[in-house]
Amino acid sequence: MKKIKILIVDDQPIVCEGLNTILRFEEDFEVVGVCYNGQEALDFCERNKPHIVLMDARMPVLNGIEATGEITRLFPDTRVLILTTFNEDMLIVKGLQNGAKGFLLKDMQPEELCQIIRVVHDGGVCLHPDVTQKILARISEQDRKAVADNLSGKDISQLTNREKEVLRLIGRGFSNIEISSALFIVEGTVKNHVSNLLAKLGARDRTQLALLAQKIHDLR
Repeated sequence: MKKIKILIVDDQPIVCEGLNTILRFEEDFEVVGVCYNGQEALDFCERNKPHIVLMDARMPVLNGIEATGEITRLFPDTRVLILTTFNEDMLIVKGLQNGAKGFLLKDMQPEELCQIIRVVHDGGVCLHPDVTQKILARISEQDRKAVADNLSGKDISQLTNREKEVLRLIGRGFSNIEISSALFIVEGTVKNHVSNLLAKLGARDRTQLALLAQKIHDLR
């Protein structure tokens, strides 16, 4: 079994130990390192290229939001999940703009965290429901700023019915494998649809597609 290599990043050792305890009992997970600030995480990723980084949002030296942007830029195959106790609008939007594939609250259930790690590793984007509501509320308030500024007003009439179905499922946080199963198509075809969606809608990444899907109601 090919294991998902995970880096834990948090400035509180007790949090790191707790996450390590949860994750090490999963057969498909391997915790490959623990770091205590964003700069350490950046250096570790350069040497080891983990699949998933569980990143605390607020840390000394280099915070998690800034570190996420650097890791996403330098190591595009490494996917960052931001963990925080803070449910803050600006922090969430900035984290997603910097390439985070999920923004989760630390009080979530361990089994939910493990499932989300697997979904994100498979290409999905996952947001805690409370976080999703914050994002949608902020996008509505800003009207055409931040993420919404790039995506509002996109013409979805150019999309095929299948592309609309794929976009709808991306908005629900489905991975490529899950979309493949739901639509009875091979994963390679899903990847092609995702590439077409990015090009047609001018989205930067899958996170922006997910946010756009949640804003559009006519995806049938």
